[in-house]
Amino acid sequence: MKKIEIGKNKRLNPGDVIEMHFVTTGMTWPTAVQIAMIEWRLEKRKDFRIMSHSLPVGNRVIFTILISEPAEEKVPQVYAAGIGVTAAIIGAAIIGAGVVAWLTLDKIYQIIETPAGKAAVTGTALFLPALAVIAILLLLRK
Repeated sequence: MKKIEIGKNKRLNPGDVIEMHFVTTGMTWPTAVQIAMIEWRLEKRKDFRIMSHSLPVGNRVIFTILISEPAEEKVPQVYAAGIGVTAAIIGAAIIGAGVVAWLTLDKIYQIIETPAGKAAVTGTALFLPALAVIAILLLLRK
């Protein structure tokens, strides 16, 4: 997996995964309430989905977001105009969905799946079933 910093106006395509880093006030409870409110208000969005969030040290909130294909019956105007979704649109939706605007967009990274990462995942996916078969055979032997 590789992260590349991108600008807020880069057009994103369905299947793209981005990380959005926000700076926050650092107050734990208001930040937790803010994140819960954001996820609740944006769960019905069709153009992107918040996959996860994290609160690393240093007054930051990181959202990992999957860009998805919008439903055909509710295609937003940005798609109809051929613009597509950008990190600026997602950032505005996240900040707008919060209770209080304590989030400031800092950096945006696009997550790229590298060939080495795919090979590691594929290797693990093949190794685990083989390990299970060996374990079963060993148990049956006894």
